[in-house]
Amino acid sequence: MDILKHYILHFSGLGLGLHNYQYKISNDFFAEFDNTEIGQASINVDLSLDKQERMLVLDFEIKGSINVMCDRCLDNFDFPIDGNERLIVKFGEAFEEENEDVIVLHEHEHQIDLSSYLYDFIILMLPIRMVHQEDENGNSDCNPEIIKKLKNLSEPETDPRWGSLKDLISDN
Repeated sequence: MDILKHYILHFSGLGLGLHNYQYKISNDFFAEFDNTEIGQASINVDLSLDKQERMLVLDFEIKGSINVMCDRCLDNFDFPIDGNERLIVKFGEAFEEENEDVIVLHEHEHQIDLSSYLYDFIILMLPIRMVHQEDENGNSDCNPEIIKKLKNLSEPETDPRWGSLKDLISDN
């Protein structure tokens, strides 16, 4: 079964005005995309579609969590995501992406596949560097054993042969 077919929005039979949709995005969704590092996810998407005479305005509210690997300690954790996105669909002679928020569909189109847009929205909500959140006391939730090993490795060992060179530095 093609998981992504659930994200095809048929708008041709809809009347003008607001229409609401809900999508649940899980592991199966991300498995359909190549080169993704996301394995487990639980995301809810509330879509508000405002159908107008010659345009569609899609407002996405995206909330949930994605299980990712911490870049500091390499333990997995659930990273919360929460954001809003807007996509404007205009109708014209041929498909075109005017910019990242506005696309033009052929005027005879009757549906739009939202899966790639949802994927992009979610991936762009993730930070470049993913680390565990800090608790209320400011302490990291990272694996304490790994953090201890990292601190030991980051302390440079000084070679005693270089100690005599410090005597050559004058305070003038």
